[in-house]
Amino acid sequence: MAKLVYKFNPYTFARISAMKSLLLKKEDYDKIMKMDPNEIIKFLQDGVYSTEINELAIKFSGLKLMENALNRHILNIFNKLKVISDPNTEYLMNQYLKRYDFWNLKTILRGKLAEVSDDNILNMLLPLGMLKIEQLRTIIKKTNIKDILSSSKLINIKDFKDAIDNYENNKDLSIIENLLDYHYYLDSVKFTENMPVQGRLFKEFFLYEFDIYNIKLVLKKVYFALDKDNVQKYVIYQGKFLNKNIIKSLLDKEKLSEIVRELSKTPYSRIIKELDNATDPLLRYEVLLERFLLEKSILLFHQHPLTVDIVLGYMFAKEIEIRNLRTIIKSKTLEFTEEYVKNLIVV
Repeated sequence: MAKLVYKFNPYTFARISAMKSLLLKKEDYDKIMKMDPNEIIKFLQDGVYSTEINELAIKFSGLKLMENALNRHILNIFNKLKVISDPNTEYLMNQYLKRYDFWNLKTILRGKLAEVSDDNILNMLLPLGMLKIEQLRTIIKKTNIKDILSSSKLINIKDFKDAIDNYENNKDLSIIENLLDYHYYLDSVKFTENMPVQGRLFKEFFLYEFDIYNIKLVLKKVYFALDKDNVQKYVIYQGKFLNKNIIKSLLDKEKLSEIVRELSKTPYSRIIKELDNATDPLLRYEVLLERFLLEKSILLFHQHPLTVDIVLGYMFAKEIEIRNLRTIIKSKTLEFTEEYVKNLIVV
């Protein structure tokens, strides 16, 4: 594939800069934390979420209203980004949004395993990637795992034979889900090889993400005492700072303290040290790693004002905002303390 060329687009830059200014800020989260679910809905209804909440309030209320409104909002926002972007930038956006294809596929599989109705599964999906709503409807109608995976056309079904056999024997989706994540990142590795110099920061973001993905694998290996040979099958050796030797060394570690020592020589030392002191590391590690990625995405707003960079920066920041709101709303219904919830959101 030929190298892509991205040019600065003043119109797109201005529109996204305006949209960025409407993202929730720390003081907004401080207010939301002190509200009950209905007050949160009213607060968001008075802002950029008004269209979606107003449209859905006739049909839903409470947590169901927020879940559906957040889904529809991010769909509307990302579709708007495509409209205001040039074709090459949209092409790059589509690669980033492919993650939703894999996420949707995992959601369908979980829904089928839990015997959720097809209509309810469909309501949980986010058709932001290459798989459009009608294609997702077709996939949902499939009745077995193999047909669901093959009909998506996202992967080579031969690569999933052992994972499917494992599922048929014990109804455990974890291996299939790990393989889906792995194949998305493999696809992204190939994509970054064609990134032009104008998209350097976008490429760097993917490289950071590969590192974060590998760190998560290593941490899961330790937390769940997973077999090294099984974990290393999913490693991506194409990250920013974690080369093959470092990753192999991390995979040999059996304790968190050993991982901390190994990563103390890398830019990720701060994250892992915070994690080491966390009272609830299984929940905290994902937040800390996402916060690191958010910091990197913020740089995309400020370094080299190219459309391709600020598009990714805004997309990731918006995803984090949606995730934060989901976490806060659900935490309210579960009556978690404000201090506990603060440790789960990324600001």
